[in-house]
Amino acid sequence: MSAVRFEVLGPLRVTRGREELQLGPAKQQAVLATLLATPNQVVPTARIIAAVWPDEPPVNGTNVVQKYVAGLRRVLEPDRAPRSSGELLVLEAGGYRVAVPAGGLDTDDFEAQVQSARALGPVEASEQLRRALSLWRGEPFEGLTGPVFDEARRHLTELRAGAIEDRAEIELELGHHEPLTAELSALAQAFPLRERLRGVQMLALHRTGRSDDALAAYRDLHDQLVEEYGVEPGPELQQLQARISANDPDLIPAGQRSTTTTQTLLRGGRDWSLGRGWPIGMSDLIPPQRNLLGRALMKTVAVLITVATFGLGGGVLMLVVAYLRHNRFLRLIGAGYLFSWLLGGVLALLGKADQISAINTIGLLLMVLSLVASAIHLGLTVAPVSVRRLRGLAALDQRVRARQVLDRDPAFARSLGIGLPHLHREYDDGGLIDPNEVPAGVLTRIPGVTAQHAALIVASRDERGPFSTLDDLVARGLFPAPLPEAVATFLVILPPAAE
Repeated sequence: MSAVRFEVLGPLRVTRGREELQLGPAKQQAVLATLLATPNQVVPTARIIAAVWPDEPPVNGTNVVQKYVAGLRRVLEPDRAPRSSGELLVLEAGGYRVAVPAGGLDTDDFEAQVQSARALGPVEASEQLRRALSLWRGEPFEGLTGPVFDEARRHLTELRAGAIEDRAEIELELGHHEPLTAELSALAQAFPLRERLRGVQMLALHRTGRSDDALAAYRDLHDQLVEEYGVEPGPELQQLQARISANDPDLIPAGQRSTTTTQTLLRGGRDWSLGRGWPIGMSDLIPPQRNLLGRALMKTVAVLITVATFGLGGGVLMLVVAYLRHNRFLRLIGAGYLFSWLLGGVLALLGKADQISAINTIGLLLMVLSLVASAIHLGLTVAPVSVRRLRGLAALDQRVRARQVLDRDPAFARSLGIGLPHLHREYDDGGLIDPNEVPAGVLTRIPGVTAQHAALIVASRDERGPFSTLDDLVARGLFPAPLPEAVATFLVILPPAAE
């Protein structure tokens, strides 16, 4: 009988030879998909239940999972003797494991082909990457929702984006600028925040004589990053934009000299395999600090301007702060203060000059409220303890920034010591802690985690292996479901260290 092949790079599909197997009800398929998210690893039954029924798990969840596993075994192993142990779906202590042989999963094929392409010449590597990318039939685990599938999707999509960027760079090196520009336009829409991909697109457009379009592509990315995240493109992409603006002749290859500029400009001496060239220097990552006296002076000046202008300056200053920080929320608040003051002024002036009416009183109250509210708000907002660089990390919390670094470049995040407060490091990650790495004493820094609780976490990771996701803490019975927000905000799972 032909071997079974599992495919998750799109809607879940299982084939035996040329036959596509019918996997049964949607929940039964979700059980198999949960196991395939971490193939050849034991998945606790509690985690399967949490993945398949994230909102309302059934009371008899263990029995329901057993029922669906039995149904899957009838489909996957129709010749299995009754009551015999399965070879593909294996019952182990505390959970189930899907045994996927070599070449039996499309994600394994994809990663193997991408890896082997790195040892090939440019033409062969481009073709190999094209074949690898052709394995994708849509969004991974399409149609399945929940944290387990979202995390698996994010990881696989990151790998796909890296392969796309590798192939785009190779095509650029080969001088295929014209056909590449149309392809990159569609890819930039599919992956709008990938700076490496946008850099290749800019170079391809510039080398085909479309420098204005290249600069427009940069502006699109810049505006989207600023609007959605309060950050600007990285220094390498900014440098490329400046060189295109200056019409740097070195950007146009002479003959076959197209490979050197691409690698130097886009990579900047670093590995861009996960899409963003995060700066190496600590000065680019740690925001400058103002001393207490300087912050107090700035706050006082802002409040005095508001009071001296009877509130008018409060709305104007808040709009200035919103503009400098690229903060839409502060922009709306500032406009609200200004509108309230102007409306109050109009109402205060209505009526006869020698009489004070109810409308006049309401107008004066609006102006006073605008004055007081904007003065207090500016006093709290102006000159915060950490002043982010305007070119980059303006409006983000320290932990959010650290998680962004981790999402974009896990190896670099580990080198910075994110989630490892017990090590000597310079980067401030806002107190993030990796439960797989730190001693029990460090875990007690998390609000609500006692010494006994920390000891149980360490014992679990020693006995059952490291936690793959934060959901494992719930699946192993260490925390109630859902994971308390006070705990989750301080926890982070680093990827395994490279061998």
